[in-house]
Amino acid sequence: MSPSNPVALILGATGRTGSQLVNLLEQDSGSDNLQLRVAVRKPEQAETFTNRGISTVHLELDQISTYEKALQGVQRLFMVTGYTVDMLSQGKNLTDAAKDAGVEYIVHVGTFHQPSRPQTKLIRHYIWHQLVETYIEASGIAWTHLLPNAFMQNFFGAVQDGKLRMFFGQERVGLVDCFDLARVAGAALRAPQKHAGQKYFLSVEALTMNEAAQILSEELGKAIAYEPLLASDLRKLPIGQTMEPAYFECIVRQMELLQAGQLPDFADVYHNIPQILGEQPTLFRDFVRNNLAAFESS
Repeated sequence: MSPSNPVALILGATGRTGSQLVNLLEQDSGSDNLQLRVAVRKPEQAETFTNRGISTVHLELDQISTYEKALQGVQRLFMVTGYTVDMLSQGKNLTDAAKDAGVEYIVHVGTFHQPSRPQTKLIRHYIWHQLVETYIEASGIAWTHLLPNAFMQNFFGAVQDGKLRMFFGQERVGLVDCFDLARVAGAALRAPQKHAGQKYFLSVEALTMNEAAQILSEELGKAIAYEPLLASDLRKLPIGQTMEPAYFECIVRQMELLQAGQLPDFADVYHNIPQILGEQPTLFRDFVRNNLAAFESS
């Protein structure tokens, strides 16, 4: 690959979306493709990627001192921030460092906050994401914002003993596969001239959890019944002890409002993936079929 090929730095490369994005970009070949580089926090993470022939740099979002070196020579940045109120300082400082380093394009993952819809005004961490987006847009760096609704991967671990246990009440919820989010991110990173300045809301279909349970029953070949959980029960889960408290309480409040019927925008759907990718999105039934082993082991 020529040294003139743009360097794309991927944050969150070990996460649900970032790992799939790395896999997709790793499969690219040809003289006009990206030079792939991933940001890691731990030496063992670096070894995993270097064994695959993928370049790594050390970057920790909470350590500004790691930004400058990690961004050297980078033209395109896939940007995610932590599940913490510190995402505000992380997003601001990383954008500043990217501008200083000469980064030309940022693909940023945010939240499903549509203009003038309830979640845009009522959900605090959605507001934090809007502030980060506004700062990126004011930086002068070209940008694309990816704004996914609820991830289908949230169903992993939620099916046990013939029950689908979720916190979505009886409401209809818009869904997207992390793989489709990664596909859109890859398309944007490869072709900034096509995607710069776009906000892509990603929500391919909306289901009630009873409908999701029916699909699971049909695909798994056994009866799955939906058992709704109270939003307050989120505080009983281990994640409540490990996630930053301010961010975690945002999620609890979001589920409380959803269950009270105050977030109808959770059900909003966009049919934009065929236009973005030229391919069809992954529907929930496809997702279950693609991940039968994961569901059958639960």
